[in-house]
This record gives sequence, C-alpha cells and structure tokens, in this order.
Amino acid sequence: MNERHSEIDKYLLGVTIIIALVFGGGTGTGLSTDMAIQLMAVAASSFVCLRHMDRPIDRRVFWFLVLACLAIVLQILPVSTEQTRSTQGILPADDTLLVMEPISISLGLGRTIEVAGYFLTLCLFLTAVLKLRFEQVYGLIPFFLTGVVLNLTAGLIQYSYSGRAIVTDLFSYDLLAGFFVNVNHYSSLIFTSIPIAFVYFIETNRLFVLVAYIVAALLILLAAGSTAGVLIGFAITVLSIVILFQRSRAGILVVLLGTIILGIYSVGVWARLQVEEFNPGYGRLEFARTTLEGIRDNLPFGIGYGNFVIGYPSYEKSEMIFNTFVNHAHNEYLELVFEGGVIAAALLVIFFVFFLWRVLETIQLPLHKAATLAILFILVHSVVDYPLRTLGMAVPFTLFIAFLFHRGPDVIDHPKQTRLASEQQVTVEDII
Repeated sequence: MNERHSEIDKYLLGVTIIIALVFGGGTGTGLSTDMAIQLMAVAASSFVCLRHMDRPIDRRVFWFLVLACLAIVLQILPVSTEQTRSTQGILPADDTLLVMEPISISLGLGRTIEVAGYFLTLCLFLTAVLKLRFEQVYGLIPFFLTGVVLNLTAGLIQYSYSGRAIVTDLFSYDLLAGFFVNVNHYSSLIFTSIPIAFVYFIETNRLFVLVAYIVAALLILLAAGSTAGVLIGFAITVLSIVILFQRSRAGILVVLLGTIILGIYSVGVWARLQVEEFNPGYGRLEFARTTLEGIRDNLPFGIGYGNFVIGYPSYEKSEMIFNTFVNHAHNEYLELVFEGGVIAAALLVIFFVFFLWRVLETIQLPLHKAATLAILFILVHSVVDYPLRTLGMAVPFTLFIAFLFHRGPDVIDHPKQTRLASEQQVTVEDII
C-alpha cells in the first residue's frame, strides 16, 4: 500500500512532462500556456520535494543551482548607478530620469523577474526528480516518450496535408511542427529522444518497437523539412548503438569525443542549410558578431537576463533592420553572457566542469550514457539556436540532467533495489 501511495510522485512529474511537451512549444514571452505549465510544475515539484526532504541530491547540482539563483537575484536588487550604469553601454528610456537613484543591474526588471520564475521552475523540477527513487526516475521515461510520440503524431497529421497546416485554436501560438512553433526545436526534441528510446526499448525487449520508433522519427524529421535534423537524427542513432554497446571506458571516451566533433559539424550543416530570409549577411554569424559587440560594451555585469531584445538593437547595423526583428542571438552561450556578464560566463564554465565530472563517473551506465548523448546534442544545438528558451525543450533537458546526476549507481548496487527496478520497468510498459 505504501509503495502504491509513493507512485503518486512519479505520476505527478510524469504528467507534467507530457503537458510541457504538448503545450510548451512556444518561443514568445508571456505565453499563457507557459505560465500554466510553470504553475503545474511548481505545484507537482513542491509536493514531491516536501514529501522527501530527507533525501539528498548531488552536492554539485545543489551548489550550482544556488549560485545561479544568486546571480539572478543580484541583477534584481537595487544597486548604485555609478557602479553599474557606467559599465553598461545602454541606458533604458524609463531610467534616464533616475540616473542618480539606486536601480537594478537589469535594464528591464520585469523581463528578468520572468526569467527568474522560468529558471526557478526548472530548478524545482530538477530537484524533485533527483529526490525520487531510481526506479521511479526510470519510470519517467515512458511519460517522456509518450510526449514525443504525441508530437510525432501531430507532425504526421500536419504533414499529411498537401498544403501547410497551422493550428491556432487551442494554443497561444501557431503550431508549425508538431506542438512546436519552431521546426528546429521540434527536430531537436525528436532526435534527442532516440538514445533514451534505445535504452528503454532494449531493456524491455521491444526491439521491433525501437526500430519502428527510429524509422518514424527519421521520416517525420524529413517531412518537417529539416535536412540537417535528419542527418543529426541518423548520426545520433549510430552513436547510440556504438556507445550503448561499448564496454571499455577508453572506448566510450573516444566515441564521446567523436560525438562532440560530429555534433559541431552537424549543427554547422544545420546553420548552412538554414534558409536566410533576407540576404546572406543577415544570419547567425551576423547575430553573433553583433552580440559580441554588446558583450564587450556591457562587461562585467551584462544587461539583465531576458533583456536581449532591449540590448541587441543598440548594436544592430541599420542595413540589418527589416520588418522582423532579432529576438534571440541564436547562440545560447553568447546570449547568456550578453545578459549576465562575467558571472554568467563563470557559471557556464562551472556547468561544463560538473557535467564532464559526472560523465566520467557514470560513463558505463546505460541510462547515463543515453542522457549524456541527449545533453551533448542539445548543448551543441545551442551554438546555433535557442532550444532551452522553449519549455518543451527545457523540461526534457532538465530531465536528462536528472538522469545523469541521479544517485542511481548508489541504489542499484543492492540486489533488492535491482529487483524492484526490474519490476518497475514491467509495470510502466503499458503507458506507451
């Protein structure tokens, strides 16, 4: 009875994952769907955390989250203008009359507070997943795959029309690819799910389902018009086979290095094949050059998280201004440093150090290897896009981080826990 009662944690977080994958595909700010997902995630995650306050999480994750939250709080707190505005190349219109009064580092306080809520939601969700038992964490995989399958089905229905089908009635944004507004983010969700599907379907002896899943995923990527997405999907399929069946630690490291190189090459192809709407000079390289100029002009504090659209126009060339505006740098790392300054750059370094550290610790465990592959491809994709600014991608990414940093190895060493995990895998098969 107690075991069944404890399963409510898994189902609450699992349903949150599905809802995020179905309704979290928008890229705009202030979406009602995103707000609803965040409220649901906070409620479910808080419930789980309060029930298991005695269960520890990885200290590296804990301290990174603390530092990241402090970095956001620092931008919100009022500070002397002489210490901040003098280092910023932009002065917001609403602050021009307040130059002698204490104000925040952020040029747009409301946007930074919105980002804070977004980030804190993901932090709470990550903490909740890390507090689950390992078999419960493993039991979240079917929920994730269910969300992906729903997106594949939606994409199949859309692409079955002879024309371009756009759905708007039930969402606060247009659906252009599955339940996503951005085809690239939709493609990223599909190909990062492949290594997770490998682990789950192989360990549950569903090889036929695995083959059907991969074929369907690659065909939908092709139908979506993402040539690079198909190439990356095929590459990650091959790498999943190689890495998941690789035994030696040295061999896995070599393959992972090859994964990074292949990933960088793949996103380069992606950017190359991406059709630019205006002229050859208006593209990701121009976005990066302009963002770098903004970074240099606003060190060390940055302009405030979420304020890219405020800061970027100040450095944009006049000939690059068209009917549409640049809402993101199409490079997560440059955009973060532009908004967060030196502190954001330091946090990125810490993240990569902790990530590599954990990969070396768990490099021979199947689920951790699959999560590593998925995380790597999202991180590489972030060089030429902004997938983590979409809840439909941010929630899966957070889930993959939880897979990697969960204390699973400490739990499954015990025969009793191994048996329970096996039983749990059987009970969740019917969810897909």
